[in-house]
Amino acid sequence: MRELTTIATGLAFPEGPRWFDGYLYFSDMYGREVFRYREGTGVESVATVPMRPSGLARDASGKLLVSSMLDRRIVRLRDDGGLETFADLRELCPGPVNDMIDDGRGGLYVGNFGFDDESPDAVMTPTRLVHVNAEGVAAQVGEPIMFPNGTVVTGGGTTLLVAETFSCRILAFDIAEDGSLSNRRNWAVLHELKNEYDQAEALGSGGILPDGICIDREGALWVADAGGKGALRVAEGGEILDRVPAPDGSAVFAVALGGEQEDTLFLCIGPAMGSADLEVVRAGSLSACRLDVRKA
Repeated sequence: MRELTTIATGLAFPEGPRWFDGYLYFSDMYGREVFRYREGTGVESVATVPMRPSGLARDASGKLLVSSMLDRRIVRLRDDGGLETFADLRELCPGPVNDMIDDGRGGLYVGNFGFDDESPDAVMTPTRLVHVNAEGVAAQVGEPIMFPNGTVVTGGGTTLLVAETFSCRILAFDIAEDGSLSNRRNWAVLHELKNEYDQAEALGSGGILPDGICIDREGALWVADAGGKGALRVAEGGEILDRVPAPDGSAVFAVALGGEQEDTLFLCIGPAMGSADLEVVRAGSLSACRLDVRKA
């Protein structure tokens, strides 16, 4: 069993961790702030995002980009600490925007819920990823996905991996030069469902619900299981190679690899799904542990 080191507590819902230039950046979604952490320096706020921050990335010049969930925008952190719109995705995303990853060409892949989770009549339906190029021009790409979540670009920029949370699997797509996606396939099926688009079945199945993901130097994915089993190291095809358990009563919702030696796994931990009012309860935390594999 690895020893988890707690970095920060009192967070509402930490999400979207990314290791950039010696810092671990992460969002506190319901706390509406973006933070960064460095060993020896501690945790400091870098931006307030009133409409809830989630995914983090950088533009071609290295400036921080944040998915602003409820107004469905990608915002960029200015040098003066303010925010400006990089891309407006309201016409392309039917629900809040969430996780995202840079494409290695100055652009982004952005996910979204696919439905308005604030509506009492909301029904989860498949949606599509959005590609935003380096100039902020956006377009839907790929086939429909049920609640796309964590993303990774691998294969030298030729392959996109996407966590399809409520279908209990990781999908793969081929990436074209223009950012479009093709050749959808299963990279890993983590639990067999009778209906691949049935949220209730997924929630009641006890299966792994992949949320945030990151990739290590050996090509395995570290998968945050929103269902409560912790952070899992998964090989292509679905074999579970390793596991870092979640603390009792909680779940890991996002992960990132980084640290000075690039062998530290950062875990965004929160209350088990449905167990707390995240607008009120501050039970989230950021923790870390050392691994025997390094960041890709």
